[in-house]
Amino acid sequence: MSSPYTREKIENWVGDFCVSDRMREVAPALRDHASAVLTEFLAAACGFRDVQPDEVEEEDLKRALLERIARLNMPEAARAGVPAMCGAFLAQLQDEGRLGGGRLLGAYVGALNDAYLQAASGKQKPVVRPGSKIGRNDPCPCGSGRKYKSCCMRG
Repeated sequence: MSSPYTREKIENWVGDFCVSDRMREVAPALRDHASAVLTEFLAAACGFRDVQPDEVEEEDLKRALLERIARLNMPEAARAGVPAMCGAFLAQLQDEGRLGGGRLLGAYVGALNDAYLQAASGKQKPVVRPGSKIGRNDPCPCGSGRKYKSCCMRG
């Protein structure tokens, strides 16, 4: 992030959200972590391209959510509501005139819920082969016309 002023601005925006009526929509398990999560979320989004908070774009927010916030240590009960809370935060920033397109960005972040939960679980997605497995007696994929076992399987 470029300056302490930017960090202070983010902390003020997060503080305003945390005392707003929208905080009632946030799960009780997440309320204790809300300030730290939202500050890290917006600070990380700004830090990737070194931009001001009102200049963040979808890709910045996606990277912040999936690469930084998903790695934070928090209870499972709190983890499930993070994308929705971040989305509500961005929508409020638009309502306050601080972030143009905040509602749209908030909807985008909310739609990343499944990807966020996958990243937060720490488990990698299984690799799925696009085609079927080649059998020994199937025609060789090289196009020679011979069986796979007597063509490319050997070598």
